[in-house]
Amino acid sequence: MRDDDAIVVVVGIMLWLMSRKDESKVVSSEEWDGEWHWPVPRDAAGNPPVVSNEFRRPSHLGVDVMYRVGGRYVAPEGTKVLAARAGVVWSTGKTARGWNVVLDHGKPWATFYQHLAAEPLVKKGDHVAAGQELGFMGADPTDPQKVRHLHFATWYKGAGDSASVDPGPHMSNWSIDIG
Repeated sequence: MRDDDAIVVVVGIMLWLMSRKDESKVVSSEEWDGEWHWPVPRDAAGNPPVVSNEFRRPSHLGVDVMYRVGGRYVAPEGTKVLAARAGVVWSTGKTARGWNVVLDHGKPWATFYQHLAAEPLVKKGDHVAAGQELGFMGADPTDPQKVRHLHFATWYKGAGDSASVDPGPHMSNWSIDIG
């Protein structure tokens, strides 16, 4: 393959990736049953968490949660990551993208918490309450900017990207302060 051909292939792949829509499933409002909570609390100054699309890639399934302060997206070191609902720890682990936790909330829901700063505070099989600390917010180790945030995904009737549904439109109805 000539260099010019390789460039055409790479540019073609990049254009295809940029044109892809969020492929997450759509779930009706009625299916979001039960009580949901934001997966991070207000910051020390009382600012509520927000969903940021600033760092979102075309293939990104889920939302990035942090704070908007002074026109910038930030997350202080030590920001707690909280269970969005009561459930059982399905798994914890570490990948190239950082530490993560998956909670099983009973059919049909599970939640995924990615980019924890260190090993989670919970282990497989633990029962957790809504608002219980799972760990602390970190950054994606593969991100050259090292922007601290929580990647949060909701899974409906399955696990992984194929089961991801966008929680963003529903999160405005969720409680921020738990307890």
